[in-house]
Amino acid sequence: MKIIMLGTGDAFSSGGRANTSIFLDGTYKILLDCSPHAVYSLRKCGYSPNQMQYVFITHLHGDHVGGLPFLLLNLIHKEKGKIIVSGPPGLSDLVNSVYSELFGQTNFTDYLDIRHLNKNFPFQIDYMQGNHSILDFIYKIEMDGIKIVYTGDTRKVDLSEFAFQADYLFHEAAEFDEKNAEKSGHTTPLQAAKIANEAQVKNLVLIHRPEFDTGLINKIKNIFPNTIFPNDFDIIEQQSKK
Repeated sequence: MKIIMLGTGDAFSSGGRANTSIFLDGTYKILLDCSPHAVYSLRKCGYSPNQMQYVFITHLHGDHVGGLPFLLLNLIHKEKGKIIVSGPPGLSDLVNSVYSELFGQTNFTDYLDIRHLNKNFPFQIDYMQGNHSILDFIYKIEMDGIKIVYTGDTRKVDLSEFAFQADYLFHEAAEFDEKNAEKSGHTTPLQAAKIANEAQVKNLVLIHRPEFDTGLINKIKNIFPNTIFPNDFDIIEQQSKK
């Protein structure tokens, strides 16, 4: 399986990095969040938008869902196809209203099969609620024997059972200060490292983040040594497990 970082930045594209969106290229092709940069990033990585089979949205903030109208635009006018999309309530209304305002009305159901969040997929998926300023879901996907947990945006939550011994925990780290994190509904990188430790995950991947200096990176690694600090278009290649 390839895990491709289509974007690793926060909502402000700190460090010149795109808003966070992660692409899983294995037996199935799965997009975790669809940032406004997602179509561009997919093309830059050599994929066309209609190669996506599934999209899972964590919450309805623009930096996580804003790429769906552009994904739909491509499916209608360029590469034809239909993609299954799932996420929080209100997703259909958001896509319909934003696309209509930007590009005109269309029957989006011919191109996006937007479903209520469930566990009826051809790969193992589970989810729990995060703790953000709006409803946010944390996803756990197991494909090709590899277990991946992806948080979206959330305050510090207990993942010791949900993410237990996951191969990769993709955790947001949007704030430096714990008070600011609590106020804005986010997590600090040091909190994320402690969460990874408690869950005994194999690797922590810090995303949706500002730039970290060397001192902070060392503090994070002192808590959880197997921490990855990816940049846009970085690829993690993980051999499938039987």
